[in-house]
Amino acid sequence: MSGGERTFIDACLTRAVALYLAQNTGRRFDTLFSDEADGPLDPEHKRMFMAMKREVLQLGGYRQEFFITQTPHLATMADAIIDLDAMQAEPRAGIDASDR
Repeated sequence: MSGGERTFIDACLTRAVALYLAQNTGRRFDTLFSDEADGPLDPEHKRMFMAMKREVLQLGGYRQEFFITQTPHLATMADAIIDLDAMQAEPRAGIDASDR
């Protein structure tokens, strides 16, 4: 299998386990997390990946998924974006930048 295929299958299996646990253990989780899992996927599979994520959220009754991506197109498909690059820490009064 290619790296993209392994990534997609791994993400599907992980979410299948999460769905199973949500439906059969009585424990509820509101949030899922993933970190740059879309990297090795081609553009078409990235779109499929996002569709799968949304379907799992709906099926499992999850409120949200926080995911990290370097793919601008996937970021625009998110309901909200937290752009860490845009969050520049400003020095507090009396603290020199060299003190940090």
